[in-house]
Amino acid sequence: ARSGGAPGPAGAPAGRGVALELRGIRAGYDGGNVLRGVDLGVRRGEVLAVLGPNGAGKSTACRVAAGLLPATGGSVLVAGRDATRDGPVRRARAGVLLAPEGRGIFPALTVEENLALHLEDPGERRAAYERFPRLGERRTVAAGALSGGEQQMLSLAPLLQRPPAVLIADEPSLGLAPRVVEEVYALLTELRGAGCAVLLVEERADAVLGIADRVAFLARGRVSWCGPRAEVDAERLTEAYLGVTR
Repeated sequence: ARSGGAPGPAGAPAGRGVALELRGIRAGYDGGNVLRGVDLGVRRGEVLAVLGPNGAGKSTACRVAAGLLPATGGSVLVAGRDATRDGPVRRARAGVLLAPEGRGIFPALTVEENLALHLEDPGERRAAYERFPRLGERRTVAAGALSGGEQQMLSLAPLLQRPPAVLIADEPSLGLAPRVVEEVYALLTELRGAGCAVLLVEERADAVLGIADRVAFLARGRVSWCGPRAEVDAERLTEAYLGVTR
Protein backbone atom coordinates (compact mmCIF):
# COMPACT_ATOMS: atom_id res chain seq x y z
CA ALA A 1 0.00 0.00 0.00
CA ARG A 2 1.13 3.52 -0.73
CA SER A 3 0.24 6.75 0.94
CA GLY A 4 0.41 10.40 -0.02
CA GLY A 5 0.56 13.46 2.22
CA ALA A 6 2.07 13.65 5.67
CA PRO A 7 4.19 10.73 6.81
CA GLY A 8 2.72 8.12 9.08
CA PRO A 9 0.91 4.80 8.69
CA ALA A 10 -0.74 4.34 5.29
CA GLY A 11 -3.92 6.39 5.30
CA ALA A 12 -3.18 8.10 8.62
CA PRO A 13 -1.97 11.72 8.79
CA ALA A 14 0.82 12.55 11.20
CA GLY A 15 1.01 15.52 13.53
CA ARG A 16 -1.39 17.49 15.67
CA GLY A 17 -5.07 17.99 14.94
CA VAL A 18 -5.90 14.36 14.13
CA ALA A 19 -9.42 13.91 15.49
CA LEU A 20 -9.89 10.21 14.75
CA GLU A 21 -7.33 7.56 13.88
CA LEU A 22 -7.51 3.85 13.15
CA ARG A 23 -4.17 2.08 13.54
CA GLY A 24 -3.68 -1.43 12.20
CA ILE A 25 -7.34 -2.26 12.69
CA ARG A 26 -8.45 -5.85 12.28
CA ALA A 27 -12.14 -6.61 12.66
CA GLY A 28 -14.88 -8.77 11.25
CA TYR A 29 -17.80 -11.03 12.00
CA ASP A 30 -18.17 -14.61 13.23
CA GLY A 31 -14.43 -15.07 13.61
CA GLY A 32 -13.56 -13.90 10.10
CA ASN A 33 -11.61 -10.70 9.42
CA VAL A 34 -13.09 -8.13 7.04
CA LEU A 35 -10.49 -5.50 7.92
CA ARG A 36 -6.89 -6.69 7.75
CA GLY A 37 -4.73 -3.93 9.17
CA VAL A 38 -6.51 -0.68 8.26
CA ASP A 39 -4.79 2.64 8.93
CA LEU A 40 -6.97 5.74 8.56
CA GLY A 41 -6.91 9.16 10.13
CA VAL A 42 -8.92 12.35 9.69
CA ARG A 43 -8.01 15.80 10.96
CA ARG A 44 -10.23 18.54 12.34
CA GLY A 45 -11.71 20.65 9.55
CA GLU A 46 -11.06 17.98 6.91
CA VAL A 47 -13.13 15.65 4.75
CA LEU A 48 -11.52 12.25 4.22
CA ALA A 49 -13.40 10.27 1.58
CA VAL A 50 -13.06 6.50 1.82
CA LEU A 51 -13.88 4.81 -1.47
CA GLY A 52 -13.94 1.23 -2.61
CA PRO A 53 -16.04 -1.48 -4.20
CA ASN A 54 -18.85 -3.31 -2.49
CA GLY A 55 -17.48 -5.67 0.15
CA ALA A 56 -14.22 -3.77 0.63
CA GLY A 57 -14.94 -3.23 4.33
CA LYS A 58 -16.05 0.41 4.28
CA SER A 59 -19.10 0.01 6.54
CA THR A 60 -17.15 -2.29 8.85
CA ALA A 61 -14.53 0.46 9.26
CA CYS A 62 -17.34 2.91 10.12
CA ARG A 63 -18.73 0.55 12.75
CA VAL A 64 -15.31 0.08 14.35
CA ALA A 65 -14.66 3.84 14.34
CA ALA A 66 -18.02 4.49 16.03
CA GLY A 67 -17.51 1.77 18.65
CA LEU A 68 -20.34 -0.43 17.37
CA LEU A 69 -17.99 -3.28 16.43
CA PRO A 70 -14.97 -4.19 18.57
CA ALA A 71 -11.62 -4.44 16.88
CA THR A 72 -9.83 -7.77 17.11
CA GLY A 73 -6.50 -6.04 16.59
CA GLY A 74 -5.06 -2.54 16.35
CA SER A 75 -6.24 0.62 18.11
CA VAL A 76 -8.67 3.52 17.75
CA LEU A 77 -7.58 6.97 18.88
CA VAL A 78 -9.95 9.90 19.47
CA ALA A 79 -8.11 13.23 19.69
CA GLY A 80 -4.97 11.27 20.51
CA ARG A 81 -6.57 9.27 23.34
CA ASP A 82 -6.77 5.48 23.12
CA ALA A 83 -10.49 4.76 22.75
CA THR A 84 -10.18 1.20 21.46
CA ARG A 85 -12.19 -0.30 24.29
CA ASP A 86 -14.84 2.43 24.33
CA GLY A 87 -18.34 1.48 23.24
CA PRO A 88 -20.62 3.67 21.11
CA VAL A 89 -21.99 5.71 24.02
CA ARG A 90 -18.57 6.73 25.27
CA ARG A 91 -17.41 7.46 21.71
CA ALA A 92 -20.46 9.65 21.20
CA ARG A 93 -19.72 11.51 24.43
CA ALA A 94 -16.24 12.14 23.08
CA GLY A 95 -17.80 13.75 20.01
CA VAL A 96 -17.67 10.85 17.53
CA LEU A 97 -21.02 10.57 15.77
CA LEU A 98 -22.13 8.00 13.19
CA ALA A 99 -24.65 9.13 10.57
CA PRO A 100 -25.72 5.66 9.47
CA GLU A 101 -26.79 4.44 6.06
CA GLY A 102 -30.35 3.97 7.34
CA ARG A 103 -30.94 7.68 8.10
CA GLY A 104 -31.30 7.25 11.89
CA ILE A 105 -34.71 8.90 12.35
CA PHE A 106 -37.83 7.82 14.25
CA PRO A 107 -40.47 7.35 11.52
CA ALA A 108 -43.50 7.44 13.85
CA LEU A 109 -42.49 10.81 15.36
CA THR A 110 -43.10 14.12 13.62
CA VAL A 111 -40.30 16.23 12.17
CA GLU A 112 -40.56 18.55 15.17
CA GLU A 113 -40.42 15.67 17.64
CA ASN A 114 -37.39 14.18 15.90
CA LEU A 115 -35.56 17.49 16.03
CA ALA A 116 -36.52 18.05 19.66
CA LEU A 117 -34.74 14.83 20.62
CA HIS A 118 -31.47 16.48 19.58
CA LEU A 119 -32.25 20.19 19.95
CA GLU A 120 -34.14 20.98 23.16
CA ASP A 121 -33.80 24.73 22.63
CA PRO A 122 -36.66 26.07 20.43
CA GLY A 123 -34.25 28.69 19.08
CA GLU A 124 -31.96 25.98 17.76
CA ARG A 125 -34.90 24.27 16.09
CA ARG A 126 -35.93 27.56 14.47
CA ALA A 127 -32.41 27.94 13.14
CA ALA A 128 -32.58 24.43 11.69
CA TYR A 129 -35.87 25.27 9.95
CA GLU A 130 -34.35 28.45 8.53
CA ARG A 131 -31.49 26.40 7.08
CA PHE A 132 -33.87 23.67 5.84
CA PRO A 133 -37.18 25.42 4.97
CA ARG A 134 -38.73 22.22 3.62
CA LEU A 135 -38.45 20.67 7.09
CA GLY A 136 -40.15 23.71 8.55
CA GLU A 137 -43.03 23.31 6.13
CA ARG A 138 -43.45 19.69 7.21
CA ARG A 139 -42.74 19.98 10.92
CA THR A 140 -46.05 18.31 11.91
CA VAL A 141 -45.66 15.43 9.43
CA ALA A 142 -44.48 11.99 10.59
CA ALA A 143 -40.86 11.49 9.59
CA GLY A 144 -41.74 8.17 7.97
CA ALA A 145 -43.89 10.04 5.42
CA LEU A 146 -40.96 12.19 4.23
CA SER A 147 -39.05 11.50 1.06
CA GLY A 148 -35.65 9.85 1.35
CA GLY A 149 -33.94 13.19 0.80
CA GLU A 150 -36.05 14.91 3.45
CA GLN A 151 -35.30 12.12 5.91
CA GLN A 152 -31.58 12.54 5.27
CA MET A 153 -31.85 16.29 5.84
CA LEU A 154 -33.77 15.64 9.08
CA SER A 155 -31.08 13.27 10.35
CA LEU A 156 -28.29 15.75 9.57
CA ALA A 157 -30.00 19.09 10.36
CA PRO A 158 -29.22 19.06 14.13
CA LEU A 159 -25.51 18.72 13.41
CA LEU A 160 -25.17 22.26 12.09
CA GLN A 161 -26.43 23.61 15.40
CA ARG A 162 -24.15 21.32 17.41
CA PRO A 163 -21.31 20.11 15.19
CA PRO A 164 -19.65 16.92 16.46
CA ALA A 165 -15.89 16.63 16.70
CA VAL A 166 -16.04 13.75 14.22
CA LEU A 167 -18.83 12.80 11.83
CA ILE A 168 -18.71 9.33 10.28
CA ALA A 169 -21.03 9.48 7.25
CA ASP A 170 -21.70 6.01 5.87
CA GLU A 171 -23.00 6.35 2.30
CA PRO A 172 -25.16 9.45 2.98
CA SER A 173 -26.03 9.75 -0.74
CA LEU A 174 -27.48 6.23 -1.01
CA GLY A 175 -30.79 6.25 -2.89
CA LEU A 176 -30.96 10.04 -3.17
CA ALA A 177 -31.61 12.16 -6.25
CA PRO A 178 -28.59 14.11 -7.55
CA ARG A 179 -30.03 17.44 -6.38
CA VAL A 180 -30.44 16.10 -2.84
CA VAL A 181 -26.94 14.62 -2.90
CA GLU A 182 -25.62 18.12 -3.62
CA GLU A 183 -27.50 19.42 -0.57
CA VAL A 184 -26.08 16.67 1.63
CA TYR A 185 -22.54 17.41 0.49
CA ALA A 186 -23.09 21.15 0.97
CA LEU A 187 -24.03 20.40 4.57
CA LEU A 188 -20.93 18.26 5.06
CA THR A 189 -18.84 21.14 3.67
CA GLU A 190 -20.43 23.48 6.23
CA LEU A 191 -19.56 21.04 9.00
CA ARG A 192 -15.95 20.94 7.80
CA GLY A 193 -15.93 24.74 7.95
CA ALA A 194 -17.10 24.51 11.57
CA GLY A 195 -14.03 22.39 12.40
CA CYS A 196 -15.67 18.97 12.22
CA ALA A 197 -13.57 16.04 11.02
CA VAL A 198 -15.66 14.23 8.40
CA LEU A 199 -15.02 10.59 7.53
CA LEU A 200 -17.12 10.19 4.39
CA VAL A 201 -17.63 6.65 3.11
CA GLU A 202 -19.07 6.15 -0.36
CA GLU A 203 -19.05 3.55 -3.09
CA ARG A 204 -19.33 6.07 -5.95
CA ALA A 205 -16.41 8.40 -6.46
CA ASP A 206 -17.85 11.06 -8.77
CA ALA A 207 -19.62 13.27 -6.23
CA VAL A 208 -17.29 12.97 -3.22
CA LEU A 209 -14.18 14.02 -5.11
CA GLY A 210 -15.70 17.49 -5.30
CA ILE A 211 -15.58 18.01 -1.53
CA ALA A 212 -12.86 15.67 -0.25
CA ASP A 213 -9.55 17.03 1.01
CA ARG A 214 -7.96 13.59 1.02
CA VAL A 215 -9.05 10.27 -0.45
CA ALA A 216 -8.39 6.72 0.75
CA PHE A 217 -9.10 3.61 -1.28
CA LEU A 218 -10.14 0.49 0.58
CA ALA A 219 -9.79 -2.87 -1.15
CA ARG A 220 -9.96 -6.36 0.34
CA GLY A 221 -9.86 -5.03 3.88
CA ARG A 222 -6.79 -2.82 3.45
CA VAL A 223 -6.03 0.77 2.47
CA SER A 224 -4.52 0.42 -1.00
CA TRP A 225 -3.77 4.14 -1.38
CA CYS A 226 -4.34 7.39 0.48
CA GLY A 227 -3.40 10.91 -0.52
CA PRO A 228 -4.58 14.38 -1.52
CA ARG A 229 -7.62 14.64 -3.76
CA ALA A 230 -5.50 16.33 -6.44
CA GLU A 231 -3.47 13.14 -6.85
CA VAL A 232 -6.48 10.97 -7.68
CA ASP A 233 -6.67 10.08 -11.36
CA ALA A 234 -8.58 7.65 -13.54
CA GLU A 235 -5.85 5.00 -13.36
CA ARG A 236 -5.78 5.13 -9.58
CA LEU A 237 -9.56 4.88 -9.40
CA THR A 238 -9.52 1.84 -11.67
CA GLU A 239 -6.85 0.18 -9.53
CA ALA A 240 -8.82 0.85 -6.36
CA TYR A 241 -12.05 -0.60 -7.64
CA LEU A 242 -10.33 -3.67 -9.02
CA GLY A 243 -8.52 -4.17 -5.71
CA VAL A 244 -5.09 -3.84 -7.34
CA THR A 245 -2.07 -2.14 -5.79
CA ARG A 246 1.15 -1.14 -7.51
